[in-house]
Amino acid sequence: MWLWIPHIIGKTPETYPELKTFYLSHHQDANEKCRQFILDDKHALHYGFRRCGTYPREFSEDAVTLSSLTGDLTVVVYVNSDAGSYFAVGLGYHLGQAWVHVEYDRDFPTEEENWTNFGWRAYRRMWEARANHARVVAEHGELLYSQYVLKHAHLPRSVWAAGVVCGRWEDNFKVMVDVVECPGCCDGPHRTTTTTNDCFGLGMPGLMNTVSHTHVLSVNEGLAVLDNCSSQQIVLGDYGDYSSGEFARTGNIFEDMQPTGFDREDPTYLPTVFRVRCPGLGISMDWMNKEDDLALARGFGRTNLALRQPNGISLPANEHVSLLLKALSTRLAGKHLVTATVQCSDFYTVDKDGNRRGSGDEPGILTPLCMIASPQVWRGEHRCEQRMERLRSIR
Repeated sequence: MWLWIPHIIGKTPETYPELKTFYLSHHQDANEKCRQFILDDKHALHYGFRRCGTYPREFSEDAVTLSSLTGDLTVVVYVNSDAGSYFAVGLGYHLGQAWVHVEYDRDFPTEEENWTNFGWRAYRRMWEARANHARVVAEHGELLYSQYVLKHAHLPRSVWAAGVVCGRWEDNFKVMVDVVECPGCCDGPHRTTTTTNDCFGLGMPGLMNTVSHTHVLSVNEGLAVLDNCSSQQIVLGDYGDYSSGEFARTGNIFEDMQPTGFDREDPTYLPTVFRVRCPGLGISMDWMNKEDDLALARGFGRTNLALRQPNGISLPANEHVSLLLKALSTRLAGKHLVTATVQCSDFYTVDKDGNRRGSGDEPGILTPLCMIASPQVWRGEHRCEQRMERLRSIR
């Protein structure tokens, strides 16, 4: 057969075409990942706000999956129609960096305006600024498992401020949306800040920042840092003022339940029991290994404590207690809370060699250690009562 080849006519080719398989290299961006954003907005619902829509796609559950390939974004709109207040929360993931933001309009939508238009406006504004929002969060360092980023914005024509907190949750991210009574100290967006969550392996009803660390104790499958309270009568749920290493009790959240409208007899408020390991940190001491009901609490620069038949209880990590703390947040702003206690039948101090240096109280149910924390929902600026009254009158 004669083949026509340009510029070569009448010749038979010496070789014929062959089909071969070629493998082309492909580089996949290491930042191309998908992550779930788990949304917890029960505190926003406490003040009558409700979800009004999500953009650009709908999701009705409490989680949405975002991709970092091009910079993904989902906006959730919250509305309190009775108060004429609203805001939008953006959940973003840009080139491997999670970010959150709060948006609002100065004017309340007219009858011709609807929430869809506001949702799309908020989405466009946040989409155009997504690289900047991601950069601002990145400047505060990587979101580690105990570190959270916090944004706060005052809502126009109201006494409220919207806050959004984002942090790591296993391999994904957890976002908490809150609405608080503004203390009258702000009139616009606040800069991004960070907060911590010190649960030490114990489930807690919200973010907690422990404030005193005198001893470390082996509990459950990890370590907990606690405070020596052997000189005080401390009970789980006590709250009060904390300064210079001293806790001054002023009340108890469970005693305040009934006036707040909560049922104290509800079993969901019963404490959670956690295990104190024996001998725990005293495993290297031969004398402790001879007694199976004795645990060692190591002191930070102080004498160690030996605990006889120790047991631990903590606040239950459920929605009921979380909402109780929320209901008390305005009155107890700035207070500290006893979130866990360790009880035992006897305790005494020991030196590094295990020699007994002192004795505890008379045998009984004793509480030598507790965990004192500042709940995130109770944190904030001090209230300006004069300005708050002016805001209420305007509202």
